[in-house]
Amino acid sequence: MANNSGNGVIVTGGTVEDAVKRALLQLNVTLDEIDVEVLSSGSRGVLGMGREDARVRVTVRSRPYSEEDEESEEVVAEAEAPEAEVLDEEPAAEDVAAATAEAEAPAAAEEEPAAEEEPDDEEEPVAPPIRRPRGELLESGEDLENEAEDLLETLLDRMGFMADFDLVSEDPLAYNIVGDDDFGRLIGRQGETLRAFGYLVNLMLGRRMGRPCRVIVDVNGYRQRRADQLAELAETLADEVRATQEPITLEAMPANERRLVHVALADDEDVRTYSIGEGDERRVVISPRA
Repeated sequence: MANNSGNGVIVTGGTVEDAVKRALLQLNVTLDEIDVEVLSSGSRGVLGMGREDARVRVTVRSRPYSEEDEESEEVVAEAEAPEAEVLDEEPAAEDVAAATAEAEAPAAAEEEPAAEEEPDDEEEPVAPPIRRPRGELLESGEDLENEAEDLLETLLDRMGFMADFDLVSEDPLAYNIVGDDDFGRLIGRQGETLRAFGYLVNLMLGRRMGRPCRVIVDVNGYRQRRADQLAELAETLADEVRATQEPITLEAMPANERRLVHVALADDEDVRTYSIGEGDERRVVISPRA
């Protein structure tokens, strides 16, 4: 999470290093272009309880952040993120639960392109490439499907969910978690926890497979319901903009939801969409076409 202040940007993360990496992605700068002030080193807590994120204030020395030099966020993430270590064993149950419940996928990893470009429909960040230290790399196709299902089953069981999942797509590989449990804590506010969970699944799969993986994870059809809601909202507000000829600014949304609004109105001849703001305060504007 990041907040703008009059003196730099305050960013949080699981560790100080994580917070600094998020700031680099958000501001599109390198380490030698910023000054970092550690506000809090954070705390891991006990068994995931009492955990506190680290907080840093990051100030750009050479230049302020500019949207003109904003690149594809996936390219930036791959360029800045260090190569992750390969896991020889699965993490402890409490670590999995804490990481899933508390971690946030880096906001920059899902940023939408500029408003005038064709919006990308990619929804899940892709885990960085990993080198497997011994043995041969697993094959794609069925092996990826088997590994993904085994990982989902393990994570859900360790998190205490009585749930199953359905394979809804093979390309890209996509699963819908189903069951009678209250999945509110797995979805989170505006799907934040679900995105973090999806990021964790892709990261751990990349470590198992020894290569980047993309798997989309949904819960009881939440993604589709949310997409339908946003499309309906976009059309309703577009009608209002056509009638008043005044722009409307939507509430702050995560990047994948902003992209859904862009896509919904991409072919509208009367209105256009673009984004304003930075970090967690980035919003979509629906405006009359000139």
